[in-house]
Amino acid sequence: MASNTDSDYCGVGIRGIAMFIDSFIWFLLSFIAIPVVGLLTGNVETSNGVHTDLDGMAAVIGLSLWFTFAIGYHTICEWKFGQTIGKYLVSIRVTHESGGPPSLQDSFMRNLIRIIDWLPAFYIVGIGVLLISDRYQRIGDRIANTVVVRE
Repeated sequence: MASNTDSDYCGVGIRGIAMFIDSFIWFLLSFIAIPVVGLLTGNVETSNGVHTDLDGMAAVIGLSLWFTFAIGYHTICEWKFGQTIGKYLVSIRVTHESGGPPSLQDSFMRNLIRIIDWLPAFYIVGIGVLLISDRYQRIGDRIANTVVVRE
């Protein structure tokens, strides 16, 4: 497989647009995770529509399930297809540094580390690290030996 060239690497702008699009997917995933936990814990009201009110441990479980779905979405899409829906729509993809597809482990690691890249809010750490990288890699990319490139 051919190696990536310097002009192939994607910076903050295009990656930010892809993440903005994928944020809608994350939002939709919360409409799966929260009601599932609500049903399992008995915290669903059906008067005047369906309302799930989670607090305490149920809220922690709901947030954890949503986080698992969100990380799973990125991990599986990038492993199987090299891109999420957001990346597909802006014509970029995740590859291993060698130019080949990322392994399942590569994809999982780059997305699990997303929580550190996100700190303290809105990917400030990830953007800072990306801007000082010659291949525009955030921390997750560096750990997983991946890059994001134009298609």
